[in-house]
Amino acid sequence: MSSPRLRSRFALVATTAVAALAMLVPAAVAAPVTVNVGAALTLTGPNQAYGLSSRRGIDLAATEINAGAVSGVKLNVKTIDDLGTAAGAAAAYGVFFRDNVSVLMGPTLSDVALTVDNFAQAARIPVLGISNTQPGITEIGTFIFRPALTEAVVLPAVVKAVATSSLLPKTAVLIQGSDGFAATSGPILGAAITANGMTVLKTELVPVGTIDFAAIAASVKATDPDIVAITALPAEGVPLLVALRAAGYKKKIIGSNAFASQAVIKGAGTAANGLIVGTSWSASTVSDANTAFIKNFKKAYKRSPDQFAATAYAYTYVLAAAAKNGKSATQDAITAQLTAITGTKTVSTLLGKFTFDAARNGISPVTVQQVVKQKFTAFKPN
Repeated sequence: MSSPRLRSRFALVATTAVAALAMLVPAAVAAPVTVNVGAALTLTGPNQAYGLSSRRGIDLAATEINAGAVSGVKLNVKTIDDLGTAAGAAAAYGVFFRDNVSVLMGPTLSDVALTVDNFAQAARIPVLGISNTQPGITEIGTFIFRPALTEAVVLPAVVKAVATSSLLPKTAVLIQGSDGFAATSGPILGAAITANGMTVLKTELVPVGTIDFAAIAASVKATDPDIVAITALPAEGVPLLVALRAAGYKKKIIGSNAFASQAVIKGAGTAANGLIVGTSWSASTVSDANTAFIKNFKKAYKRSPDQFAATAYAYTYVLAAAAKNGKSATQDAITAQLTAITGTKTVSTLLGKFTFDAARNGISPVTVQQVVKQKFTAFKPN
């Protein structure tokens, strides 16, 4: 038998050896929270420019996040073309429901979201409406979040900036496109114009199926308002810009959210010069985050980003922050953590400090831009 003293020495040596071994073995690293994202975006058709830009923004953010930009979170993004229709988006949602995704992003168009988001609400799957600006989106239910700034926020800010500038417009003509988006944003734009002391001389309603906009443009030119305000999707908005300039209207034109896209400038060419829009993001914003985003986006896609790419990128980081805060990718956990981003609780993003209001609508700074030499620049009236 060993003596008590010898046994004590053996115990001390063993304890020391175990402690030394523990120092050599790395501590177990917690598995990252993996968020399965279903993105229903318009990738084909007349409104594909918005969905394609959003996809690029989401994918760039996911690549950065998965590389460690947001510790402890991984994003697995699956994107399906929603075709720009309720039927296409419903089919995409069906696939995502079967995949049991953690969260949905999209669909691209507001009038489509007003139909299909009801299905997500019933299934208790959170939705981030990254480009939906029409009224009525978050009223669908508590699982529907709209980080995109609404037209009710952006359009009054744009009109006020123009009305209080050295342009001093007193009269306006409102042109309202034939789509559902224009039907809801038109009254908002008209109300903002009158609220800022201007007189709406006439409202031009674009008939469904219009392909020749010369008559509308001639009517506007004959009225000769100080400013023209247009709410329409690109299929009508771009030819309206071209027709107005061809008719000789040379003054400023206010455009709704759909005009804040490089695709509009590309389609309208020099006719886009003088266009004024509101946006959540501007390439001219001076910040380290913006510089890095533009550089990385150009490197990845060999093109410049627009607001749809930038906002989708930013809102993907908001989603990652929610997943990190909740340490879970379940649908209920994501919903709870998105809901918690409100009031003084914010997320630092490319757009600045971001939060949701009590109705789950996004709040971030509004930037007013104008097109000069076929490029978006900060609004600086002559």
